[in-house]
Amino acid sequence: MTHKSCAIVVGAGTGTGTEVAKLLVREGYPVVLVRRNVDALTPLVAEIESAGGSATAIGADASDENQVQGVFDQAESRYGTPQFTLFNAAGFVMGLSLIHI
Repeated sequence: MTHKSCAIVVGAGTGTGTEVAKLLVREGYPVVLVRRNVDALTPLVAEIESAGGSATAIGADASDENQVQGVFDQAESRYGTPQFTLFNAAGFVMGLSLIHI
């Protein structure tokens, strides 16, 4: 099943974030992987792409409103409006909901 929109996984690259990203790719979603250290996402992007999936890595701090907005802007520009977002990160954006982002 192929979807036109994507899934954003904040805190990807290890543990839960990695497993959720792989699950979403198996379900046909392109994934936008987000982590402060974008270089740490290189192995996961390579694994997803070698299996025929689509993944984009973005370096961003989930506690920074402007960086989070940038992630959504980049995801929408590349794949269309994201259908799912998993915030699997220690930081968070104070005073905002995803509806406002």
